[in-house]
Amino acid sequence: MLLASVITEHHGAGQTLTASPTATSLGTTETDHAPTPYADLIRAAAASCDEGLPPSILAAQIWAESRFDPTAVSRDSFGNPIARGISQFIPDTWANQSLDGDGDGDKDVWDPKDAIPSQGRMMCSLLKTAKSRPWYNGSAIELALAGYNAGWGRVEQYEGVPPVWFAHGQTHHYVRAIMGRTAKYTAELDASYTPSDPMADPELADAPAAVRTAVTWALAQKGGWYQYGGDCSDPLGNHPAHRCDSSSLVQQAYNTAGITIPRVTYDQIDLPHQVDLDHPKPGDLVFSPGSDGTLANPGHVAMYVGSGLLIEAPHTGTRTRLIPYNSRRHSTNVRTRITAVRRVVPW
Repeated sequence: MLLASVITEHHGAGQTLTASPTATSLGTTETDHAPTPYADLIRAAAASCDEGLPPSILAAQIWAESRFDPTAVSRDSFGNPIARGISQFIPDTWANQSLDGDGDGDKDVWDPKDAIPSQGRMMCSLLKTAKSRPWYNGSAIELALAGYNAGWGRVEQYEGVPPVWFAHGQTHHYVRAIMGRTAKYTAELDASYTPSDPMADPELADAPAAVRTAVTWALAQKGGWYQYGGDCSDPLGNHPAHRCDSSSLVQQAYNTAGITIPRVTYDQIDLPHQVDLDHPKPGDLVFSPGSDGTLANPGHVAMYVGSGLLIEAPHTGTRTRLIPYNSRRHSTNVRTRITAVRRVVPW
């Protein structure tokens, strides 16, 4: 639960209740890091999902649900307990979704070793369902988060993340808060995370040699720190000037393949081979407005690498990472939503 005013079908419970207090009002410590005891649990829960569930999403979700407090309890207006534990499960949902994560013979909602794997499994299932509704309003990740908070029935009702007027905006703000919080955990949790193997994509195997070279080089830079204006000549090195920003990452990838493309996003968008947004191929450049661009002149670029994934150098304070293509294709945030795709090597 995110807001202190309303709980709405939390975890699909099918009820609207007033919360006092919520788990997020318990006064637990604010943190920009996943507490050490939980980081490995979060990574493992994400890795067990084959739908592309980033660990940073789970971490931000736990922050929203309980501020990483395994003793958190949310109550209705009469003081009755509703949701429990670090991942804030209600009893009915726990009965259907719980795992014995640590293999000790019980499923304990108060034990993060059980609750976090259960949260991961539920989110993975919701994410799989969300991917089958690409026309819904919101990325697959955002839809899954909304389903976790309000119940999937509400997502279907609104064909997307419920609007701000639903339940006083509780689910709308819950999703926005988690998506905004995710970046705080990306460097810590996502740098070593690969949701699937892009090199196993059969389409990449059929790509021109230059595309395979560019993609392979770009993937090898995963985990390098972002540097605005960096030339990307030493992406994993210690000198900030030679690290990557979004446009130098893709420029150097193709430079390695013997192909010269412009240095900055505002010029890269002028590459002539336009691609349908729903049919990218490995090596394609994928544009969004970013923090300093517009729909017509996007300020951010990533590379589609196959297997439904993008590689990007996101922004200051983060590392080069893999993210699901659909999380940007259908994003509800105009700054991250894909606006154009360009093919460097026609094939």
